[in-house]
Amino acid sequence: MKSKRVKIVIALGSNVDQEAHIQKAKKWLEATFEDMTFGTSLWTEPIGLSSDKFLNTLGVGYTNVNMERTLLAIKNIERKCGRRVAESRKGIIAVDIDLLLFDSERLHETDWNRGYVKNLLQQLGVSID
Repeated sequence: MKSKRVKIVIALGSNVDQEAHIQKAKKWLEATFEDMTFGTSLWTEPIGLSSDKFLNTLGVGYTNVNMERTLLAIKNIERKCGRRVAESRKGIIAVDIDLLLFDSERLHETDWNRGYVKNLLQQLGVSID
């Protein structure tokens, strides 16, 4: 039985060595998921912590595995890109990768209302309704 190919939307952000971490994360995401494309990268002010600005982007791609395995792959990519729990607790985010959409299920609902997310979703041709 062939697995169903589902659309995913992923948000990426980094507030330390931002460009290098985002590039590294994109490469791992492209190697892990099918047909990944990314929007432009945007600088944003941190939300809920005191830190340097974040560099953010969104990616759209496809997966043939369930949501749990998709989330595990994303967390593994975060670790490969240098994310550490102790540093994250101090507001040092090498890379944060959030799954915003899995098939038709929207996750991280508050992120969908952020200006840069709306902008990048539109740029990538992803419906925000």
